[in-house]
Amino acid sequence: MAERFPKGSILSVISSSISSPNSGSKQPKSGKASQSGNSGRRRPSQPQNGNSEIRSPEPATLPLQQGRGSRIRANSPTSSEEFTTQDFLSDPRSAINPRKPRTKTPQSKTRQPGKKGLAAVDMFEFPDPNLERENVSSIASNPNSQNPTATTPATRGSRPSSPPVRISDTVIPPDAKKPPVPKPRPQATPRPGKRSAPRSVPPLVYATRLLILGVGIAVICGTLLSVVNAVSRASTVAAEEQTTAGQNNSADSASAAPATPEVLQLNQELGALKTQVQVLATENPSLTAGIFLVDLDTGSYLNFNGDTAFSSASTIKLPILVAFFQAVDEGKVQLDQMLTLKSEHIVGGSGEMQDDSPGKKYSALEVAQKMIVVSDNTATNMMIELLGGAEVLNQNFANWGLSTTVLRNKLPDLEGTNTTSPKDLINIIAQVDRGNLVSVKSRDRILQIMRQTKNDSLLPKGLGEGSVIAHKTGNIDTMLADAGMVDLPNGKRYLVAVMVKHSPETEKPAQTLIRDISRMSYRYLNGGEMPDDSQVKIKN
Repeated sequence: MAERFPKGSILSVISSSISSPNSGSKQPKSGKASQSGNSGRRRPSQPQNGNSEIRSPEPATLPLQQGRGSRIRANSPTSSEEFTTQDFLSDPRSAINPRKPRTKTPQSKTRQPGKKGLAAVDMFEFPDPNLERENVSSIASNPNSQNPTATTPATRGSRPSSPPVRISDTVIPPDAKKPPVPKPRPQATPRPGKRSAPRSVPPLVYATRLLILGVGIAVICGTLLSVVNAVSRASTVAAEEQTTAGQNNSADSASAAPATPEVLQLNQELGALKTQVQVLATENPSLTAGIFLVDLDTGSYLNFNGDTAFSSASTIKLPILVAFFQAVDEGKVQLDQMLTLKSEHIVGGSGEMQDDSPGKKYSALEVAQKMIVVSDNTATNMMIELLGGAEVLNQNFANWGLSTTVLRNKLPDLEGTNTTSPKDLINIIAQVDRGNLVSVKSRDRILQIMRQTKNDSLLPKGLGEGSVIAHKTGNIDTMLADAGMVDLPNGKRYLVAVMVKHSPETEKPAQTLIRDISRMSYRYLNGGEMPDDSQVKIKN
């Protein structure tokens, strides 16, 4: 070998230990290598003549890798005689342990690279020596190059070389037979079958089928009719319930209204008695009378200005008494509850509590009794305060259907601002008697208190022996009234209320008028006839 390499370099070792007798070509002459300083960089020797086999370096391209069939395993032996410079450069360890390459049969396409045995693992992958021979020559002439397979830098202005093409690892031998491709199996075309001739159905079977069909249709129709009937009934019941609910709501709203229908059951008016009363009432034009009478057994009635509003005077104490016992029934007030007399309660007029000093205590029942029995104005003011005031009482009066009964001022109300009517007074007494407003026990107490009224100068004067009256009187300078319930000896019961408006000078004729009306009513209802001597002339 004519080339010279620096001592200690890899190429010098190669040239001294390895020979290539089969090359057949003349080895290129190496130039003189110059070593400068301690740089350790070597320069390849220049060729001496133009026919040298060492070629100038050309742009290297990435080596094309062969298939796995041309690879040499790590354990394949190679003889030292067959080892070349190119083999050493591609595999330096082959110089130490040269072994012969072991041929390998080509693998099929179906081999899975992931399932390799330990002995089949490739330790090194060698490029094709024939393809890299020119690169080896350039490396031999330039030992300073570190990557023999690296691509030389492109000249300025030139385009970069195309990227290397990866050849598949699996190599198919040319004599290998390709597996046959399965051909699609042709589908058989359906052959037109022969239609069987329709069989005749026996008449009995046909009739049975028609019978079954008819029964099924009848069952379905019956079910539908029953469903429709049930739905119609439900809608009818719902409509009736809505109608009833609407009527109940209208009745409830009517009961809450001030003009509530009366509890009195009125049948026909007592015409004969009304004529006689009109004669008595109109003979004295200075008096304005209002009369209302009801026979509780028959419902017959007499109404002479009975709906006219008058100053109530002390008759307002009658609905206040009913409100007190209603509160007792509801548990809001106790009969033995102690009430304290205050200075603002004490007023003049009728009654005896005005003489007591403030701070004295009375039970609630005692105050109610004094309000009716002796018509105590001071006791009435204490009762109004106990029940919540005039506003609460007026609401109760309206709920009971008393259209003209209104409490505007405390007692004695000499101006006559508090109002009521004969019909309202009869209405409140009738509701108490029927037990609509209070319990039976409270009703009995109310009537018992009313029977103890001390003033018996009006209605009681016209009653006969054996009659019992529970009433309440009223008297101010311009008003005289009396209203109550009368029990006759024959067992009949009637309600009567007479109110007379007068001037201060005509108070006695007003008293006489009330007595005469009471006497006339008693005789009519007790005997059924009006005696001739019942005609009474009113004197001024």
